[in-house]
Amino acid sequence: MIIHDVQQGSDEWHSLRAGMPTASEFSSIVTSKGEESKSRSGYAITLAGELYAGKTLDQWQGSAWTERGKELEERAFAAYSFYTDRSLTRVGFVTNDTGTYGCSPDALCGDDGLVEIKCLKAENHIKAMMYHRKHGTSPPDYVQQTQGQMLIAERKWVDLCFWHPDLPMLVVRHEPINAVVYGLESGLWALIKERDEIVSMLRSA
Repeated sequence: MIIHDVQQGSDEWHSLRAGMPTASEFSSIVTSKGEESKSRSGYAITLAGELYAGKTLDQWQGSAWTERGKELEERAFAAYSFYTDRSLTRVGFVTNDTGTYGCSPDALCGDDGLVEIKCLKAENHIKAMMYHRKHGTSPPDYVQQTQGQMLIAERKWVDLCFWHPDLPMLVVRHEPINAVVYGLESGLWALIKERDEIVSMLRSA
């Protein structure tokens, strides 16, 4: 694992990520059960364009909800730290040892854990609580990201923290799921191979 000391969302952060598979997009590589995603080839094309251009292309600027999440994040961290009595280390960007793929976890927790904060609108926060009450875990939307973060950062668990200023906090512990980890490892190799083939085509045009 390599920790890059950059500010998330900065130009340097975007430059590091350009053309690189990142955990927030790992749902484009595998499903929540570890099977191949139908979106993998499209993701390879996107990454190839970025790698060729050397920068993020058609960058999404976010929405009012993403801005709200950033504003609430510090309060969510304080609530999580108080609730768990754990100290957190904020990080900008983390890659595997070869710099092949990366992730931007919200924080490292001790030597074994990660923390990922989700500040959703009230409806989705309550839906996550209802899903947890019924299934004992968080909705499957977050499986690939959290599994990818553990793979990249060499961690044993991720606490997924759902926080809303007016609703109960929900913390769900995620640990490695072998089928998803294996699917990601093979899927990442296939994705990178496909990306590089497209980059070669672009460079020969």
